[in-house]
Amino acid sequence: MKADIEIAVAEKHELSLAQAFYESRGYGGAPIVSTDLVVIAKHQGKIVGVGRLCQEQDLLWLRGMQVSPELQRQGIGGQILRRLDSEIGGRWCCCIPYSHLIEFYRLARFEQTHGNIPPALSLRLSGYLERGLSVVAMVRTTGVTA
Repeated sequence: MKADIEIAVAEKHELSLAQAFYESRGYGGAPIVSTDLVVIAKHQGKIVGVGRLCQEQDLLWLRGMQVSPELQRQGIGGQILRRLDSEIGGRWCCCIPYSHLIEFYRLARFEQTHGNIPPALSLRLSGYLERGLSVVAMVRTTGVTA
């Protein structure tokens, strides 16, 4: 793991830089909006990783986990996920990761779900599956009280 990686919640002036990073990675998800909580990883002042929490359709979503290819598998994604985990706190949250990343998201207490899921999550999952993506729906309920 790179020792000189800085993990932080992005400042307002860094949101456009985070969006530019997404675009450089070919990330086709919804663009960052000012209400998103964006966590960035920086190496020598340059953004090398991004993840975010979005409130959409009355759901909290973990979206857009991306790390520069040359720095993948060095723990940077894990650092971003841990920071997002602390920001989620006890709230319910969902995500739709690639299926090979199930164990990674379990580090933040997300569990794959097949059953009764909110319509917005089901609709987004169906859309990704129809496009041939190998993804799963995961939710985090740990710490959530009814």
